[in-house]
Amino acid sequence: MQLAAMTKPQDIAVLLVEDSAGDASAITKAMIYGESLYNFMITHKTTLSEAMNVLDKTPVDVMLLDLNLPDAKQLKAINEVHGIFPDLPIVVVSGYSDMDLVHQALHSGAQEFLIKGECSGAVIRQSIYQAIVRKQIEQAYKRGEKL
Repeated sequence: MQLAAMTKPQDIAVLLVEDSAGDASAITKAMIYGESLYNFMITHKTTLSEAMNVLDKTPVDVMLLDLNLPDAKQLKAINEVHGIFPDLPIVVVSGYSDMDLVHQALHSGAQEFLIKGECSGAVIRQSIYQAIVRKQIEQAYKRGEKL
């Protein structure tokens, strides 16, 4: 997917992995309300195993990932997703704000780290865009393309 030079809304397939129904609803509402160049097609799953099943069967542009899932705590989710789907942009959306965890998450394969309740819809949308673009740049660099 190429996001540069958009003039009309573009569809972005988002996999939201969040076990809290309230948090998932708040994130979804924040993403879809307000001005945006994107039409977010959101699939919500509550466990990492459900998310991995979706990733096996459905193209996804970006994953929004909680770090406190019933079947994956802290970095386990990032490590599993990144290990199997290394080209998938990951935006962590977590209640944890520990800077060591933020650092570890980014070094484990996440492109962005957002703290729940501290980011607006505009910030979430911007982070999704930035994560996708960063991943595209990373892939181009690995292929030896000049930017």
